[in-house]
Amino acid sequence: MFVLGLTGDIGAGKSTVASLFRDMGARIIDADLIVKKLWCEPELLQAAKVRWGDSVIAENGEISFSGIADKVFSDEADYRWLCDLIHPMVRRDMTAGLASERGWVVVEIPLMFESGVPYWCDMTAYVTASQEIRSTRNGHRGLSMDMLQKREDFMLPSEEKKNSADLVIHNEGSLDELRDFLTPYGEKMQRMASICTVKIQCAFRKQARQIISGVLGKKLAYQANLSSVETAYSKYEQFLTENWEVQFYTLANLVPAISEEAASIMKKPPVPVAVSDVLRASLPFREALCGACR
Repeated sequence: MFVLGLTGDIGAGKSTVASLFRDMGARIIDADLIVKKLWCEPELLQAAKVRWGDSVIAENGEISFSGIADKVFSDEADYRWLCDLIHPMVRRDMTAGLASERGWVVVEIPLMFESGVPYWCDMTAYVTASQEIRSTRNGHRGLSMDMLQKREDFMLPSEEKKNSADLVIHNEGSLDELRDFLTPYGEKMQRMASICTVKIQCAFRKQARQIISGVLGKKLAYQANLSSVETAYSKYEQFLTENWEVQFYTLANLVPAISEEAASIMKKPPVPVAVSDVLRASLPFREALCGACR
């Protein structure tokens, strides 16, 4: 599994980047959609009504997002109050959503650096564009330059976010140019999302070391760990000692080749071959593994 935290300036094209990543195979979790669902909860709606009155309630009884924006981007105390209230809820729902995901996941988080990068992000990306381009795009959505500036006054400076991001995406050209820029990164993230561990047990240490030598020598894995284990099976009453377990860090598409290599050394299919998804790993480790494996 690989999780990209995606954020960006208002009007820079964060959603467009997410859409292109979706076309490349990523699963998308959108914080804005989570926020809209949260505002349907009576408790949150009531909290806003108590603080601001009916000015933030639309005629249909639902929350008025324009009314909320007028309040929070005009007063820092209101802005902090709402952030403290809703951000923990959004992170809670994001974390819950990720529990059922596998593979490559892109999470759109509008205020990722302002509210703190979640622990489950393996990599961060920041989408930016010139103020002139963003002003034009936001104008088409009815957001004036003055309104844009009021919102950005509550956010971290662009340079600070650029320095914090693992990947900076300058979206000032055509859609095709953006796609061409993102494609190699998408391919890299798909590869990093396939990182897994493979465990193989055998009876002899020498045999286990031969398997490690063969697998690493053919660049089928990046790292191998060897340990002595005691294994019990339901049809035996005692533990079976003198077993050795090899754990490889590799890519999912290389698992069949690892199994074949082990079988050729053991003269039989390795039992058991256990494959587990790697949920958390540092970006340098992921990059080193992908570079080492064929």
